[in-house]
Amino acid sequence: MELFGKMIPSELILFYGGLLLLILLIVSVCGLAIAIKANRKMKKVLRDADGYDIADAIVNYYQKCTDIMNHYAEAESRLEELEREMGSCIKKVGAIRYNAFEGNNARLSFAAAVLDDDDTGFVLNGVYSRGQTATYLKPLTKGKSTFELSEEEEEAIKTAQFNYEKKRQIRLTENLK
Repeated sequence: MELFGKMIPSELILFYGGLLLLILLIVSVCGLAIAIKANRKMKKVLRDADGYDIADAIVNYYQKCTDIMNHYAEAESRLEELEREMGSCIKKVGAIRYNAFEGNNARLSFAAAVLDDDDTGFVLNGVYSRGQTATYLKPLTKGKSTFELSEEEEEAIKTAQFNYEKKRQIRLTENLK
């Protein structure tokens, strides 16, 4: 065989080719041994104290995080629904006692207001006298009634609104602490 204008014997090419293959085989075996040793070390590193695979633990942890996020999203939507429904719940209650008639000092008559967030609800008025008792229920929409409200009923409505605002201010102050 001729290379760069010089004649090289084929035995020499075969010898150097075989030598090159032997060197490549030795390097490959060494690389394989290093890879096996590194793999053993990596397996030791990736095992926890109980012998469990950390990669599996990471996958399980990710799954648990995903489950928690899903539960959180469900809880958030339920909370939003409850907050929407809560506006129509009774939140404001106020009651006063009064004397309906001059001769009665027992203050056995009453007016009670029961309201939601929008001041919609009713006012209940119980008028007591010696011979009889009468109870009146008047519906309210946004704090107003189609029926004429007495001073006591108006006061019960204002008391309900005041009590609610007072409790709300207390809760807000406690939350800031």
